[in-house]
Amino acid sequence: MKATIIFLLLAQVSWAGPFQQRGLFDFMLEDEASGIGPEDRAPDMPDLELLGPVCPFRCQCHLRVVQCSDLGLPPSLTELHLEGNKITKVDASSLKGLNNLAKLGLSFNSISAVDNGTLANTPHLRELHLDNNKLIRVPGGLAEHKYIQVVYLHNNNISAVGSNDFCPPGYNTKKASYSGVSLFSNPVQYWEIQPSTFRCVYVRSAIQLGNYK
Repeated sequence: MKATIIFLLLAQVSWAGPFQQRGLFDFMLEDEASGIGPEDRAPDMPDLELLGPVCPFRCQCHLRVVQCSDLGLPPSLTELHLEGNKITKVDASSLKGLNNLAKLGLSFNSISAVDNGTLANTPHLRELHLDNNKLIRVPGGLAEHKYIQVVYLHNNNISAVGSNDFCPPGYNTKKASYSGVSLFSNPVQYWEIQPSTFRCVYVRSAIQLGNYK
């Protein structure tokens, strides 16, 4: 009986193919023989559209809440684009420390107010895009700002423009003249704006006032 079992075991071993060592080097040799290296194989990347919205880097996301508090912005930032969100107000402290910011894009939000002192935190700002919002007045601080040249305020709810909203009082000169100011598509009528409002603007074509609501 024992002899029969031993014979069957030996027969199974003899029928099985020889064992081959399968290490990393073996697979590399196979890739070289086929002419395709590991780095040439296209990785299986998931379809981002199927994954849905992705949580921003370093933020915490849960259901409809995205928590990105206290992450800060680099002080060397020169451009900040926040278009197409649901921002309703710009606080003075929100831009604190961004001394090198030159362009700020806040178009297509729901901003109804910009706190006084906000622009003072961005002393080198040159472009301010606040078009397509819900502003009811021109943001304060433009007249005192030395470098701002482009201010887009069209498609808002601005019903009045003060004579000192854009230029310093009297006939004091700004360090940089405006190259683009848009106020069209607002309730304010162009004949209600005093001619002295843009006394610090030397290129007439820089001011866009037509096509009011």
